Amino acid sequence: MSLILKLAPGERLFINGAVVTNGDRRAYLMVETKAQIVREKDVMLPEDAATPVRRAYFAAQSVLLEAQPALGSLEAFHEHMARLRTVFIKREHVQHLDEAEQHMREGNTYRALSALRDLVLYESALLDMEPPQRFRRNAPATCAEPASEMPLRSTTLRLPVSRSEAHSG
Repeated sequence: MSLILKLAPGERLFINGAVVTNGDRRAYLMVETKAQIVREKDVMLPEDAATPVRRAYFAAQSVLLEAQPALGSLEAFHEHMARLRTVFIKREHVQHLDEAEQHMREGNTYRALSALRDLVLYESALLDMEPPQRFRRNAPATCAEPASEMPLRSTTLRLPVSRSEAHSG
């Protein structure tokens, strides 16, 4: 099964660690064999990997891009995921963790990143932080919920009081 990517003018992506930049027109790219592909807009910068979920995302991304071996080994990814499992208890969040780990086992790192994306956005709302610049979307994260449904075991987090406070920045 082929992967078809629709690229905007000037859009960059990484294919098996190589940087590919589209020209000045919209283009379609069909990838017919298995490859590790990530769009630039889905890449987390090292300075943004400052929270537990973001560190897990960055570790998976580093495996994908074959960069930052200290942060991006499979061992580092699994260590971060184990830590996250001690914090997230709500079923929908645990499902994201399960999906990410399953995709990593199958060698589909991009899908693992997709599974973690909603948790990155959710964590940003919980911690009253701006999401990584490249992760911002017009729609709110699908994991967003009122803070009154306490999704974390940790009491050291500053939790937002209301949904509007959770999404204000």
